[in-house]
Parts: sequence; structure tokens; C-alpha cells
Amino acid sequence: MAIKTIISHPNSLLRKPSIKVEKFDQELQTLVNDLVDTMLEHKSMGLAAPQIGELKRVFVLNQKRILGDKTQEIKPEDILCIINPEIAYQKPVIDSEEGCLSIQGQRGVVKRFNQVTLSAFDRENRAFYLTADGVLSIVIQHEIDHLDGILLIDKFLPLCSDKTSLS
Repeated sequence: MAIKTIISHPNSLLRKPSIKVEKFDQELQTLVNDLVDTMLEHKSMGLAAPQIGELKRVFVLNQKRILGDKTQEIKPEDILCIINPEIAYQKPVIDSEEGCLSIQGQRGVVKRFNQVTLSAFDRENRAFYLTADGVLSIVIQHEIDHLDGILLIDKFLPLCSDKTSLS
């Protein structure tokens, strides 16, 4: 387990799609542990493998932080590991203001789904379904974008549709 360096834009690795995890071996367990340690160090809601240079379809979430609890005590059940996610269902579109560890100093509004249902595997290769609403849904979509080589800045909505500037 180790705290890894977060890769920043414009590193080209962030633009590459991640590959499906085939082996649930010790190497994967180490990757998951590194993701968790790095996410917790940066007090983040989530972290995807490409953000630490691993092009694998894996991300972790800090459910406690997503729920707004900023206490330092994190239990294993507070961490959600999602491997090979596939969104099966999504509904109403909402505006979401987001930031990203890989794009420091920039926040913006993007369109997201308020609810998603996905199928995935946990770190022990057990299949599961998850229906997520609100912030959890948004964070899941953000991390899946990382797995697909899509960055937050690709989705920023224009601040104003009128090109005229105000003085």
C-alpha cells in the first residue's frame, strides 16, 4: 500500500480508455489499496485507476465523504470498490458543479444523471448491482468518465450562451 502521485492534465494517459480487469489477483489488490490510500490522503470522494497511471477499469469511493461526513475515521465499509462498471440505467439529467484532482484549480458545471444503476464487481470478483442517487450517482459518473478517457473539462457547460461580454 502506498500513496501514489495523482496524474494531472494534460498527461496523455488521462485520455486513454482503461482496459477491463481480467485477473483478480494480488496485483489488483495492491492497486485497490493504493487507490484507497491515495484517495484518503487527498480527502477525495473518489479516485480512478487512470489518475494514478493504471489504465484499468477500477475506481474507489469514500461513501462517508460523499455523504458529507468529513471525519477522519474511515472504516472498511465506508469504502466502495467498483471494478468493470457498466451503467444499465440512468435518469433525470441535472446540472452538477464539479472539480477534479487531475485538473487542479478548475471547477465547472456539467450535465449528469441524478440516478444510475450499474453492474460491477467488487475486489473479491463478486458481481453486484448498485442504484445510486444524487451525489453518489454524480461521483460514479465522474469516475467512469476517467475510465473512458473523458475529462471533466470536456463536459463543462458554457457559462453564458450569448457570446457578448458585459463590461
